[in-house]
Amino acid sequence: MRVVSIFSAAALAVAALAVSSDALAQRNRGGGQATTAVVINYQRVAADSALGRDMQAKLAALRQQIATEAQALAPEEQSLAQEAQRLAQASRNMTPQQIQNNATLAPQFQQFNQRRQQLEGRRATLGGDFECSSLIALRDLETQIQPVVRQVMQSRGAGIAINSASATFDAAYDITNAVIQQLDQNQNTRVANVTRRSAAECQGQQQPAAAPAQ
Repeated sequence: MRVVSIFSAAALAVAALAVSSDALAQRNRGGGQATTAVVINYQRVAADSALGRDMQAKLAALRQQIATEAQALAPEEQSLAQEAQRLAQASRNMTPQQIQNNATLAPQFQQFNQRRQQLEGRRATLGGDFECSSLIALRDLETQIQPVVRQVMQSRGAGIAINSASATFDAAYDITNAVIQQLDQNQNTRVANVTRRSAAECQGQQQPAAAPAQ
């Protein structure tokens, strides 16, 4: 699965972007014409722009870093599997109550369960770190893209930009290439801000909806 497959248009930008109130007011004073709409493929902006590619590369590197840390847990996982077999053998034909009352086995089972919970917690934390890092990176990407989208909209006299995934449109209204071009021309919008973030930073926050695998 390509890194970009975790992206969704909803996570990159809202479905419609309004131009400034001044621009709308000026257009309304010019004759009260209906607001013009353009369309944009946010998925392609994230996939094809230098900014999007930089974010993908950095997220891929982060994913590999976290995967390496997860692999480092393998010895403890193997040790726990061996301990589980030993405890199962030692407590064969014993009821849970008998195990609990056994002065030798009870603390061994308690220690085993503590180690297992710590391992599961560590694995969950690693996964959560990547998810949170990805979410914040996507939000930062949106922050960088949005002003460019507005500039292109204004140059087209448009008041709304609609996600192309949910629209039927003529190619003349598609501003995707123009947005990518402007992003690529500015060094400030070629470099993505991707840093490792703790899962705790995203607790209670909405995660981006998964997009179909590319």
